[in-house]
Amino acid sequence: MDCLRIHTIRKKKIDGMKIGEFIERCEEEKLYLLDIDAHLGREMNFKVYNSLSGIFDMWIDAAPRRVEDIMDTIIVGAQYAIINDIYFIESLKDVLELTDSVILKSYSPERINNFLALGGRRVMTSTAIAKNLNMENIYVIKGREVCEWRS
Repeated sequence: MDCLRIHTIRKKKIDGMKIGEFIERCEEEKLYLLDIDAHLGREMNFKVYNSLSGIFDMWIDAAPRRVEDIMDTIIVGAQYAIINDIYFIESLKDVLELTDSVILKSYSPERINNFLALGGRRVMTSTAIAKNLNMENIYVIKGREVCEWRS
């Protein structure tokens, strides 16, 4: 993997397109889906994810707030659920006991180290923090893409 383009979901549309139109136009195999509605505190767009499931490998960034949200995301077909350290400071261990199909998005070296100590394997962070991590499976956001970190 080099980079994944970030596609936004808002009001049941992907990048402003209806689902069918997006599927017809999209030539990518893997999608990074940023669910704007979910980040704004609205419901996660499970109907959209379900429509894309089986067609694309999906990394879903929908600001899950509970362990159940993560499991629902994985069940609907996400290859990875992106979790925010804000919501899972206390329950990272619970998350990792259920699945390792998560990527922690964090800009806190302390929280990243805690995640790794608990058995987490994938991290999304800034390039400044990525430079100091000695591990594989580090990703950084560059513009409208999520890219694998290469030191």
